[in-house]
Amino acid sequence: MQKPVKTPREAFKLMMATWRRAAPFFASIEVWLMVLVAAMTVGGVFLAAMGDARSVLAIGSAVGYLVLRPVLHAKGILSWPFL
Repeated sequence: MQKPVKTPREAFKLMMATWRRAAPFFASIEVWLMVLVAAMTVGGVFLAAMGDARSVLAIGSAVGYLVLRPVLHAKGILSWPFL
């Protein structure tokens, strides 16, 4: 168990060490593809609530990627960033 953080300087050092350890995960293309899929889903739901037909394109793209993702993994084009 770590000591409690008592000063802002200690908190900043701990935060920077955590970001350094997490950097390889955020450098992965798959993480950013999943962020894009999440944004398309939220945007598609918003457009659907507004009655816009572009919601079909946004949600369809998100679902299409989620269906295509296992194929990309099987072919070795994508790999899990944390394995």
